[in-house]
Amino acid sequence: MQYNYFEILKSYLEERYEISCCKQELYNTNVDSILGIGVNDNVKYIYENYKMFDLVWFKDGKYYGEVNFVPYVNLEKEHADLVAIMEDMYDKEIDDLKIYQSIINWYPLFYFANGDAFCVDKRDGYIRFYDHEVFDYMEDVGIFGIKIANSINDLFEKWEIIHFADVYYWDKICNDDGIDVDSEFVKEYI
Repeated sequence: MQYNYFEILKSYLEERYEISCCKQELYNTNVDSILGIGVNDNVKYIYENYKMFDLVWFKDGKYYGEVNFVPYVNLEKEHADLVAIMEDMYDKEIDDLKIYQSIINWYPLFYFANGDAFCVDKRDGYIRFYDHEVFDYMEDVGIFGIKIANSINDLFEKWEIIHFADVYYWDKICNDDGIDVDSEFVKEYI
C-alpha cells in the first residue's frame, strides 16, 4: 500500500483537532521529478495524485496549522505570481539583500494563509521560507530565506513529524539542516 502523507495527516487530525476546512481534489498525472529535482515514491505519489489539498485545524479555538498544497500543475503559475509580486514591490536594480536572486529561483510548494510559503530553490533543491513581510521592512527581512529542509523529500519527512503544524517562529525550530526534530521547541508539536 502506498504511503500517503495527506491521508495520514487527515486521520491523525480528525482524532485530535477541529478541522475547519478540508478541500481535496484528486487526479492522475505522471511526474518524473519536481522541477528537475528527484523525489522518492511517497512524495511522487502526492504530486501525481493531488490536484488540491487544503486543510486547516484548530484545538480549543486556537489555530494549529494548515496545509495549502501547490500541486504539480500549478508550480510554474505560482512561481510566476511570486515573481510578479516581487517585481511590483521591490527594486531589483538595488538588490543588496539578494531578494530578487532568491525569488526568481523559488517555487512555492505550500502556502500559508498570511502569504508565507515553503519554496523549493531550483539552485540547490533546498526548501526555503518565503516571508510575506520581506517587502515591508527592507532593513530587516526577518526569517526570509531560512532553510526549512534539505530537499522536497526531507520537507515531507520532517514536517510530518510535527504533523504539518504552522510554526510561528520557524527560526526557533530550524537549524542549518532545516526543521530540527530533536529541538526542545519541536516537542510542543509532537
